[in-house]
This record gives sequence, structure tokens and C-alpha cells, in this order.
Amino acid sequence: MGVYGLISIDVVMRVVGAYALGPLGDKYGRKLVTRISSIGSSLPLVGVALLPGPLLLLLLYAVQGFFTGGLSAGLNVIGLEELPERHRGWFGGSGMAVGGSAYLVASLVFFLISRILGGALYVDLGWRIMFLTSLLIIPFGFLMPESRKFKKNFRRDASPTKSLLTKYRRYFVLAFILTALWSSMNALANSLLPNFLFSVDHLSRTEISQMLTVYSVVLIVSAFLGGELSERLGRRKVFILGGVLGIVLSPVFILLEDPGNFTMLLVSVIGFVTVFGGGGLMAYVNENFPTNIRSTGVSLSWNLGFLVGNLVPLMLVFIISNTSIELFGALETISMIVLGGFIVVASYISHETRGNMESE
Repeated sequence: MGVYGLISIDVVMRVVGAYALGPLGDKYGRKLVTRISSIGSSLPLVGVALLPGPLLLLLLYAVQGFFTGGLSAGLNVIGLEELPERHRGWFGGSGMAVGGSAYLVASLVFFLISRILGGALYVDLGWRIMFLTSLLIIPFGFLMPESRKFKKNFRRDASPTKSLLTKYRRYFVLAFILTALWSSMNALANSLLPNFLFSVDHLSRTEISQMLTVYSVVLIVSAFLGGELSERLGRRKVFILGGVLGIVLSPVFILLEDPGNFTMLLVSVIGFVTVFGGGGLMAYVNENFPTNIRSTGVSLSWNLGFLVGNLVPLMLVFIISNTSIELFGALETISMIVLGGFIVVASYISHETRGNMESE
């Protein structure tokens, strides 16, 4: 609960950062907000590495979350604006693949540092070095070119946030709802699967690490595959297909309580189904808004959605901690069914966005 609570502080502040910094991306450029946010999101983690104790930890995570919210106003927009339509779908899959790729990169860094320093020295020094690697984002932030679509946009909005909440309110609400639903589906696995494997299946830490590595690879492939399919079939159809798959395959968590020799297969199914339908989500969110308010719309809907998504596992952990660990599988299954049903309904009442950015 403490770990999830700390993460929640970061995620809450991302919404504040998106509200404050998102409009900068529409007024002054995606490149500027990316540079500001890359520095602001990495330096607090450097502060964590240098802390003598945990006293300032909450404050540093809050600052880091604030600038990470602004980072989505740049990075989540530039790539989609720069690419031609035929590549927009699969590239949008990076929005949901980021969890798997982050785990793989962090695991590689951990492996290298722990092998070089050894276990005892890692406890004192190694974890600090891992936080210092956050500085690597700054060069990428400064090398990021400005969006050509932004440069060509001569209709700069004096108040992007006001336009978003008035003229484009319906699009903003739909983008937020679908982001919240898919991030919740993904968070069920990303946040709770390690605990499930440890507390219910009683696997060792080494076995869990192996399972999560395979899970992350499947998640990455699934997200990009879903994104590419959304370019061919349309965003809405893939959302609906993903929601149906979530409902149909929801018993996988109950099966995982006594998996026999199929643990790896079941973990792979979870990695696939929780992101596949959301592969085109980042493209969908971008396509809902015109260029002059896109950074504001994307950053706010994306970070608000992921705020809700991170609260779902927190609520489940709270329920389980006050009842019984035996309910873990059943609650995960019910949650997938409910989320899958809401995804199907929200996608049905939504609109197709594929091609919107080309028609501007």
C-alpha cells in the first residue's frame, strides 16, 4: 500500500503538470515543453539518489510527477504529428508498450549494476546509481526536433485549456474515458501480477523475474500489433475487439491460481490481452484534437486517464488487505470483465478518428 501510495502521488502531480505545462506546447512548441519537462522530471530522481534519508522523498516524487505530466505534452505528440498516416497506428502502440519496455530497460540496468558492484554494495550505492540514470532523458529531450505540423499551424489559441473544455469537451471526455479504461486494464497486470505470482503462486523472486521478462516482451509485441491493426481496421474496432478479448479471457487469473506447468503461457496471455486493444490509444487521443490545442488535450486526457488507471490496483490491494488473499484471482477476473464491458460500450458510442490529422 505504501509503494502504491507513493506512485499515486507521482501520478496525481502528473495531472497538475499537464494542466500547467500542456498549454505551453500549443503556444510555444512541443520542443520547448519537452526540454523543460525532461530536465524537471529527471533532476528530482537525481535528488532521490542523493538523499541521506526518506524525508524529502514525497516532495521529490511530487515534483517529478509534475514535470512528467508536462513531458507527455511534448513526447506523446511530436511522434504522432511527424509520422505519415500509414505509420501512425503502430507507432501509437508505444503508449501502451512503455510499461514493458521500461521494465526490460530497468532490469538490464539493475543486472549490470548489481553484477559490477555485487549484492552488498548495491544496497548502499547501486540503487542510487539506478536513479542517476534518469539523467539520460535530458539529451534526448534536447535532441528532439520541433513538430513540423506545429510550425505550419498559424492558428495559435490564446487559451488552449478553455477551448478544450468548451469546444472540444466531448472529444476530451471520450479520450479521457478510454485512456482511463485501457490504463486500468493494463495496470491490473503491471502492478498486481508480481504480487499475484509471489503471494498466490509462491514463486521465487528469480522465477518471478523470468515471468515478468516474458510478460514484458509479449506486452510490447501486443501493443504494437494492436496499433498496426488499428491502422488497418480503425481505432474503434480494435478497441471493441480488445474489450471482448478482455471479457472472454478474464478467467486467466483464476487459472493462474493453480497453473501447473502453464504459468508462462498464462502470464503471456495476460500480457497480450491487457494492452492489445489499446495499441491504437495514443494515436486516437492525438487525433481527437486539432493542432492548436493538441498538446493540452493529449497531456490532460492521458494523465487523467492514467491517474484513474493507477487507482484501480490500489483499490484492489486495499480490498484484499482487509479481506483475504484468496480473493485475488476472483477480484482480478471480475475487474477485467467490468473493464472490458465498459471499453466495448465507450468504444461503441465513440467516433472513428483514423485520418483526422491528415485532414487538418
